[in-house]
Amino acid sequence: MAPRILIVSEDLVEPWDEGIKKFTVSVAGALAGDHDVTVINVDRSGFAAARNGSRSNAGTLAIRSVAGTRTFMSPSLRRAVAGSQPDAIVYVPSPSSTAGSFVRTFALRRHWPRAKVGMVALIPRRHAASRRIVLQGTAPDCLFVPSYASLLHARDLALRSELVPMGVDVATFRPARDGERAALRRTHGVGDHEFVLLHVGHLSEKRNVRALAKLAALPNTKVIVIGSTSTPEDAALRRHLEDAGVRVIREFVPVHEFYRLADGYIFPTFDSEGCVEIPLSVLEALASGLPVIARPFGGLRDVLAPGDDVRYFDGDDDMLAAAEALRTGPRPHVRDVAAFSWRAIAERIVDTLLPGGARAS
Repeated sequence: MAPRILIVSEDLVEPWDEGIKKFTVSVAGALAGDHDVTVINVDRSGFAAARNGSRSNAGTLAIRSVAGTRTFMSPSLRRAVAGSQPDAIVYVPSPSSTAGSFVRTFALRRHWPRAKVGMVALIPRRHAASRRIVLQGTAPDCLFVPSYASLLHARDLALRSELVPMGVDVATFRPARDGERAALRRTHGVGDHEFVLLHVGHLSEKRNVRALAKLAALPNTKVIVIGSTSTPEDAALRRHLEDAGVRVIREFVPVHEFYRLADGYIFPTFDSEGCVEIPLSVLEALASGLPVIARPFGGLRDVLAPGDDVRYFDGDDDMLAAAEALRTGPRPHVRDVAAFSWRAIAERIVDTLLPGGARAS
């Protein structure tokens, strides 16, 4: 029989355009074909209850919502966890690997002690050595992190940890077919001969998207920013970008189509709290055949070596130079990112927790 997998996170409500939520539902969806998968949303905000009651959906994936508590030590969550009788529990905390997340991981273990427990920490957190004993006492069987820096930190604290990057939906995000790019440009009001640089993410100063205004001054260049609808936008930042000629989109649009019509993807973020350690949008761009210009953020260099299709920069002048080189030079060959499919990432997590597909007795 297939192993039973329980995936737990907080505030899993639509839209699915934020990194931690997308990781959670994508891994669950990738496993659902040949595993017995249950997804529990710990509804801290009350949004799920207000919108959908106790159940919601992400595609064909059913999500059960349970009222949230700070510690996860609630009878309703205990019943939901025990009722699924999981062989493995994968917790993807919305706050990432805070001390509180370790406490909640311990609570999940108490609710069903037979399961192997993994925690996925997508945003870097650093803990003082004085917390080592507490963290070790509440730690999961394995802590999954996206960068070598976070991996070394976890191992300095004597926590069992493994590297796991973000994934990408390689069916949805694919290169444009013959004639498709021109057709998409007409559909979305983009000129045939404009050089288009795209950015997808939160409209927040922490993302350093203000720097993108400088790119709009390059000859024949159009910068498009698609802002996440999951988080509030910075209105002053939006005005700054639009005043510089940047096209800002902040409604739910088919993002995959914008990747296919663009000429390059730009990722300017350097604040460690501005994004998950391996930006999902960078992988989506590459899967769409789009070359990337990026800050060497988080774990990007750990999984994506620099090349003609991935150019790293350290400041605004370097960003402008890289964009101009991409604009005026030949379009580079873009690497295959099939190894980052959600299926590959999900199997990596399960195989670590359940070698050989072991089931709890």
